[in-house]
Amino acid sequence: MSAPGAQPPHLRRARDPQGREHWIWHQDGADYSIALGAELADAARWLLAWRPGSAPPGPPAAASSWTLLRPGRPGKGLAIGKNFAAHAREFGSEPPEELIWFPKLPDVLIGPGEPVMIPTWLDTRVDPEAEVVALVGAPLSGASEAQAAAAIAAYTLGNDVTARKQQGLDRQRGWPWLRSKNLATFGPIGPWWVPVTAVTDLGGLSLRGLVNGEVRQEALLRDMIWSPGAALSEISRWTPLQPGDIVFLGTPAGVAAVQPGDVMRVEVDGIGALESRVLAGPPGALAPMGPPAA
Repeated sequence: MSAPGAQPPHLRRARDPQGREHWIWHQDGADYSIALGAELADAARWLLAWRPGSAPPGPPAAASSWTLLRPGRPGKGLAIGKNFAAHAREFGSEPPEELIWFPKLPDVLIGPGEPVMIPTWLDTRVDPEAEVVALVGAPLSGASEAQAAAAIAAYTLGNDVTARKQQGLDRQRGWPWLRSKNLATFGPIGPWWVPVTAVTDLGGLSLRGLVNGEVRQEALLRDMIWSPGAALSEISRWTPLQPGDIVFLGTPAGVAAVQPGDVMRVEVDGIGALESRVLAGPPGALAPMGPPAA
């Protein structure tokens, strides 16, 4: 674990002043170039193999001022619902007996500092959901909990922004949570990937969600009902997971609405912080069409 205030070992995606995108590796207070393909799967495999004490993977890079980008595009994005008991109960239900999971589509994911845009036509409360995100580094299919845990390459932070009223309406109809969770820009992730081998006690870390500097959500990660390994094992019973896939691991209690102008922040000591401002307007500026005329 890094000392307080220090950045942990991490792999980030950044844009240099000439507009070129790079993977940058950070360890022991210094940045290094690393020769990886643009695909997140390549980064995931490398992160899974990294061990503390490893030599830097390339030459030093003067990248501290480069623009931080979304840390890669996943092959699949999935998310877990109601994985903290108190969050389930704040919406009037007991924790589910089975794992609830749903898609978080890659096209809605954005990077650190990018704005979350609430379409002007959207007639619903919008809530941030502070989460930790796991990166899969090896193929999983019908995996045991131990196999799934061993395939987690790294962690970052995520904000599973949700159109809450629409989620409730769709639930009443027996419809999936797909559209309430997947409006354009409703998925900030970042700031970087911290290798799992650099996180010595995930359960002892505190996950916090803030709005305008006020803590609204906070819980220890050991309070998750389904551990990362157990969750990925269960998902792998139903669908294969591949290097470069990501899974949002669930959010604590305390969710509440945000408005345009608010600043949302997700933070975990030892991993990092992810900040996004809420704005109104495009993308998705046009209201959805109703059913076709008879």
